[in-house]
Amino acid sequence: MEEIVLKIRDKSKLKFLKQLLEQLDFVEMKKSKSVEHSDHNFFDSAGMWEGRDIDSRRLRDEAWTRK
Repeated sequence: MEEIVLKIRDKSKLKFLKQLLEQLDFVEMKKSKSVEHSDHNFFDSAGMWEGRDIDSRRLRDEAWTRK
């Protein structure tokens, strides 16, 4: 069995493509998970530990000893 991954640029055409493929008896469609991207910029958090007296070991210890 061959597998083809399609990336659809125009969402308005997606419904048409699905209907077309459903008519073909030799095509099996599987629902795939959509990847949602966050608008958060990782680099905006760069200074969140600035000025705090904490290192990775202490941070790990505190995280694992929570009740």
